[in-house]
Amino acid sequence: MKVTGIIAEYNPLHCGHRYHMEVSREQTGADYLIVVMSGDYVQRGEPALLDKHVRTEMALRAGADLVLELPFPFCCSSAEDFASCAVSLLDSLGVVDFLSFGSEAGSSESLTSAARLLSDEPEEYRLALKNALAGGLSFSAARQKALECCLPGGPASVLGSPNNILGVEYIKALLRLGSSITPVTIPRAGDGYHETQVNANTFPSATALRLLIRESRLSSLSGLVPDEVLPLLQTGRFLFPEDLSQILNYRILTALPESYQSFSGFSRELSDRLAGCSWQAASWEGRIFQLKTKNYTYARISRALLSLVLDCRGEELIHWRQSGSPAPFARILGFRKKAGPLLSAIKSRTSIPVIAKTADGEAFLEGQALSLFRKGITASHIRSAAEAGKYGTEAIHEYRRRLIIL
Repeated sequence: MKVTGIIAEYNPLHCGHRYHMEVSREQTGADYLIVVMSGDYVQRGEPALLDKHVRTEMALRAGADLVLELPFPFCCSSAEDFASCAVSLLDSLGVVDFLSFGSEAGSSESLTSAARLLSDEPEEYRLALKNALAGGLSFSAARQKALECCLPGGPASVLGSPNNILGVEYIKALLRLGSSITPVTIPRAGDGYHETQVNANTFPSATALRLLIRESRLSSLSGLVPDEVLPLLQTGRFLFPEDLSQILNYRILTALPESYQSFSGFSRELSDRLAGCSWQAASWEGRIFQLKTKNYTYARISRALLSLVLDCRGEELIHWRQSGSPAPFARILGFRKKAGPLLSAIKSRTSIPVIAKTADGEAFLEGQALSLFRKGITASHIRSAAEAGKYGTEAIHEYRRRLIIL
């Protein structure tokens, strides 16, 4: 049995994602595809467009055999934490042979060279990074500059593209674990990650699709997403960052200004800037632009604000990160019926508890693993409540959710 893992958000799933699944299966000879998918929040620091259960069904319809949840808050953390948790989860299953991801580089060699340097952090690199940070660059820009100093004209440029950055972090995580999983990268096809326009005869970006959905142009999605996924989008209940604006304003006003720094992602500078404008009501994006400087990216600030909304403390994240494994359990969101042999193999080889029913989390987990699980449940309930308030529907308790089985 050959098994290939994919790490994704599917926010939303489009034809480019299905293409990646198909090529991954073909190039690795995989009998099964396991997708580790972000839960109800995404790495950019926002609520997912659709809840994780709808997106799980999308993934299964598009070709995945098993979908596991990337635990909160790692699903909306830095690229390093995001990758570390997802790779750790796949490695702990004991059945995964390949990790397939899209990249602008299209070759694992250049990504591996950059990953090795970042893992080893030689003195030359540390000094170059220190100097770049002292020059006022953000961490991501400083790291890029430091790599260019150490790998001139070589693979340093790979960190200039979003999917390459995640690819490097995936390989770093594999190296750190000493994992036997082989990384395989598929050249990104279609529009760029940040492209906001839909172009004919090419795969659209998820960013462009979100803009179409935001503008209620659901009829324009035909041909851009797989036919089997389209009905789920046309009937979907969507959530955007601004739908959390009132919760955010409430949290800012009711939390003590001196406590902002205790939330994950808040530096002293960011905390002081928020305290200076805390009384000014603003939309989610408005808050980000109140706080944005050249040292802080949009996503960095958005993740910090989300941690405030969801009461995720920096100290908690450190504990979860250092507790032995950032992915101390595998929660199943859905699977195909034909994946029975895969599930049996995981059951016999995994080194972490596998949660099939939500209630099993309380029965099988303890310590830091249980606190991580409970934090994710609370985060999902907050998203569900916001969605219910927006659409006038009833919020659904996570313990009443059923596995998606096709």
